Amino acid sequence: MRTRFLLAALAASGLWAGAAVAQVAQPGPAPKPPASNPATTPDNTPRDVKPGTGPATQPDNTPREAPKGTGPATQPDNGGNPPPARPPATAVPTAPGTAVGGGTAVGGTATGGTAVGGMATGTTGVAGTTTGKAIVVPPELAKLEAQAAVEVAAPAVPAGRAPEAKRVAEAAIRVQRATWVVEKLLPAPPDGVSRFDFTTVKVGAHGWIDTTAEVASTSNGVAVIRPAANVPEGIVIGMPTADAIAVGKTVDLRGDFAIEKAVTVDGREVLLLKAVTPAQVLDAATAKLVTAARHRLEEAKAEYANAVAVLAAARKKAMDAALDRASVEAAKRLPVPDNATGEERIRTKRDQDDLARKLAQPEVEKIVALYGDVPGSGPATPAGR
Repeated sequence: MRTRFLLAALAASGLWAGAAVAQVAQPGPAPKPPASNPATTPDNTPRDVKPGTGPATQPDNTPREAPKGTGPATQPDNGGNPPPARPPATAVPTAPGTAVGGGTAVGGTATGGTAVGGMATGTTGVAGTTTGKAIVVPPELAKLEAQAAVEVAAPAVPAGRAPEAKRVAEAAIRVQRATWVVEKLLPAPPDGVSRFDFTTVKVGAHGWIDTTAEVASTSNGVAVIRPAANVPEGIVIGMPTADAIAVGKTVDLRGDFAIEKAVTVDGREVLLLKAVTPAQVLDAATAKLVTAARHRLEEAKAEYANAVAVLAAARKKAMDAALDRASVEAAKRLPVPDNATGEERIRTKRDQDDLARKLAQPEVEKIVALYGDVPGSGPATPAGR
């Protein structure tokens, strides 16, 4: 009897254990792959294993010499080294006034150059502005420029003029003062020799020249030049040259010169300037000052030319705007009929233009008073400079 109870208990235990084993052996949902590289690495699980078997039931290949408690979770996942985490971008602090293009700015921003007070001293690219490094003014030259500011007084600009007109007047006086400095530095002509007058140049003209000129073109042994001194419009000056001379080169004209004759070069008349008696060579110190003063003169002339161009553009813009307004008003007052013939349209358009000029006349007079007349390419400078 006792044996029967033991057998019943063992049978019940076996059934319970079998049910428990069967419940454990039931395949469940596939585990989620870990968020690491092994999720993309084959698990090498044999194909003939029971469903539900995965890398967790495979040998972990943990080395025998590994510390106790080490398992697959602590082993390399053999999925390749993950890329190193990229450090967050850190903004580099920029000091105020640092140039974007690799230069340093003081009080302003420069692109690729150095700026002082917001004005770049490198190449600026502004029309009429000298590019490159500024001319270093020696103390002797600075003293002469201060003297020129006293000797050559600034002209009085009429009240009510536009800023563009005032700028032209200021630039013109700078040219005259720079010319005065150059004259002061250059030696006087020899006794009995007068200065060459480019304003009345003609064949047979004779006199002392101490200036520079730029080579404009060369042809058949003649170099057409543009002297730094003012030359009347339409007059072309040349000089004989035996050697090839580069266009754009600056040549020195120092000595007693004469207009020998007129020759034809490329279909135009050229007055040939020839040296009669060359001047003596200047000493090194004087030559250096003269070169610096002439650079300052060229800067002043470029500034003047730019001021004149700005004035002309501003005046033209104002004139065009006034005429446009007058044309619109004239078209309103004298409309072209829809059924007008071609001849009637032409006549009406002519009447509109006449009316527009009359309507614009008062405003045009105000513009002329505001901007004044646009001067020529450069202010008058003493001859031979």
